[in-house]
Amino acid sequence: MWRPIILLAIVLIPEFSFSQGQKKTASYYFKKGEEAMDLQSYKTALAHFNECLRLDPYLMEAYYYRAQVRENMGDSKGALTDFNIYLESKPQNREALFSRAMLRYQYGQWAMAHEDFLNLLKAPPGETRSVFFAMDKESGNPIVTTQSNMTSSILNYLGLVDTKMKNYTRAIQYLDSAIKLENNNPEFYVNRGWAYQEMFDTVLATQNYKQALNLNPEGSLARHNLAVLSAKKGNLEEVEKLLSEAIVRDPENAKYYFARAICYTAQGEPAKALTDYNFSIHLDNSNPDVWVRRGLIKENMKDLNGSLADISQSIKLNDTNEKVWLLCGNLMMKLNRVKDALEDYTIAITLKPEYAKAYCQRAVAYQRTGDLKAACEDITHAQKLSAKIDNQLKALVCK
Repeated sequence: MWRPIILLAIVLIPEFSFSQGQKKTASYYFKKGEEAMDLQSYKTALAHFNECLRLDPYLMEAYYYRAQVRENMGDSKGALTDFNIYLESKPQNREALFSRAMLRYQYGQWAMAHEDFLNLLKAPPGETRSVFFAMDKESGNPIVTTQSNMTSSILNYLGLVDTKMKNYTRAIQYLDSAIKLENNNPEFYVNRGWAYQEMFDTVLATQNYKQALNLNPEGSLARHNLAVLSAKKGNLEEVEKLLSEAIVRDPENAKYYFARAICYTAQGEPAKALTDYNFSIHLDNSNPDVWVRRGLIKENMKDLNGSLADISQSIKLNDTNEKVWLLCGNLMMKLNRVKDALEDYTIAITLKPEYAKAYCQRAVAYQRTGDLKAACEDITHAQKLSAKIDNQLKALVCK
């Protein structure tokens, strides 16, 4: 991934001198915004560009600079809006196109990102006002500008976008082209390996990941992806080794701890798994799957309240997963909160009306409340959905 670093800009509007008391024009606020940007005072810069555009909403360069300010402030949506406005009048500006393409990629707007990256290949070169530093440690060349290795980077991202869109053959063609232009960039091999992995070609995927490690022995993502392939073969010791090496090289990456926690769970080491889940959540608490898995570990350790707290947090992050609602209902049953369990099972069924297991579990909950009629209806419906039914339970509730 690439992150823009704003350089001292070549101003595209005339210089002005301002004496004290002179009327403050849009150009004045534009210049003040630039000065604030150079000092990385982004809040001040934003205020100046806002005032500039209030006075002159057609000063297109102000949208370009405000977009960069917003991006540096973490306001990606605002930045994307400003880049859209700017590119309406300057559709071939390579830097603005690249920035917008990256934002669209980050937001999962694959088709639009693909269009932007293709347009970048056709856009004429222009003056360079920004450089982009790689945020991915796999990158062989951490710096790219619109005048240097942009073509190989664009081809790389076209490959990534097509992989996301499951156009694997075309993705590999783009990545082949990127590697021909820059065959010493390990990131390109990692990405081509991922495309092969998505095609279930584990042999070529492994070859690409190993080539990436030959070029960059400190690469962490290649190790992680090799660990994923090893896990599919059931080689848990190799998985643990690769993930531990990846963590040493990139200790701030939440997904590596998450993956190793899964490995520890499979190895029957719940205490180690719990530690890694804790690290993963500390680094990134936005992944609902991590909360669910930690909740399951806590449940197995008889920490039912802790488990319920984790499962509930997962639901807050994503309330559309019927399996998690089922897990929540099961915990409620263990905690003797039967009415709450009924609500959770009903939500699971609402989300997936053919969810046979949820009908079975809800039948048990109804039986606990004494509502045998409702329990029998759920058991019967689950049986119609080809669920394996406990005959003793059915005989008990369907008298």
